[in-house]
Amino acid sequence: MKNVLFPRFSDDTLWWKIALGTVLMFIPVANLFAFGYLYRFLRAPKFATDGGISLPQWGDWRQLFVDGVRLAAFILVYVCAALGLSFFTQRFFYFGSLGYISLHLTRIFPFFMVTLQPLFLVVLAIYQQREQPRDLVDVYTIANRLKYIWWPMLWPAMGFWGLQAVCGVPYGAVCFYGIAWFAGFGSLFACFNELLRHYGDRMEDGENMA
Repeated sequence: MKNVLFPRFSDDTLWWKIALGTVLMFIPVANLFAFGYLYRFLRAPKFATDGGISLPQWGDWRQLFVDGVRLAAFILVYVCAALGLSFFTQRFFYFGSLGYISLHLTRIFPFFMVTLQPLFLVVLAIYQQREQPRDLVDVYTIANRLKYIWWPMLWPAMGFWGLQAVCGVPYGAVCFYGIAWFAGFGSLFACFNELLRHYGDRMEDGENMA
């Protein structure tokens, strides 16, 4: 759990890589390169000999842009799913004559953003292996991996969205927007990769038995 919540980075060029991604996050369209870099990090993280995490190099900008579009599309679907579940839950209580509860369920969207985040990461990681659309509906593999990932990833997910709330527009700290998104997603992906390393053998055994 310590390695999941506090992943260790072993990279002499860590800060300039993060700085570049943070700057790109501020620029419309150019921020897709930053998303592409995060997509690359999730797909192929480099682990140093002492177990720390080394970030990938910036390069192959054309592929970074394509991967950025992919990650942005996944994030859009993820947000829409959370919005849809929030709306459905609110309508369910409203038509059930529980209007008072329905009124307060307008705040349920952050709940779905947190609880769906492990699913978002698992589906994205499975898709990255072959980048085949049919992998998005591989229910057995998704469920098998999610049973190991869901609970421990809730804590980094809460930290991620807490960071967005503190550094986002509602609190006027717009200057920290790039840091919140780039460093936030990077830390989230690092935690996820640590879990995949820890449970990898069990996941593969379960999938081979299918």
